[in-house]
Amino acid sequence: MKLLSETGLRRMALSLTLVVACLPMAHALEEEPACPSYFDESQCKFENESLSLFIKGRDAYDHGREIGDLTQAREIGYQLAARKNKNGRALLKMIYMEIRMGGHKNYVQAYDWVQEAMQRNESYARLDFKTVLDAMKKRMTPEQLAEVQAKYP
Repeated sequence: MKLLSETGLRRMALSLTLVVACLPMAHALEEEPACPSYFDESQCKFENESLSLFIKGRDAYDHGREIGDLTQAREIGYQLAARKNKNGRALLKMIYMEIRMGGHKNYVQAYDWVQEAMQRNESYARLDFKTVLDAMKKRMTPEQLAEVQAKYP
């Protein structure tokens, strides 16, 4: 039977100390986060709702990637963006990047989304909407291409 070295014992003791020290914090995280003194209560509630909405959006994004439908994630992304929440823009950028890679299987709908974003003058660092559209066109059937070309001549 091999005994732990002195270093191994110290590491185990440190790990146990950290676990015991973090137990009260884990319980506190189950409750609504305390509002910092420099926030008023309404601002704090707004921030907590935004964080909750982002988590829901991120879950919708992950699920959407699995099933090939990013509709719900996009809706939540725009809700967050309307709140001027930076996570909304991050979620939307992830969605457009996933669209570029073919992650949203309704290509005509995704093409519409990208066109709408371009019309609203949305922009994201290192994301070119024209490149997204070109990548999508390569995946589309001739019927799908005809449909989007009729909408966007």
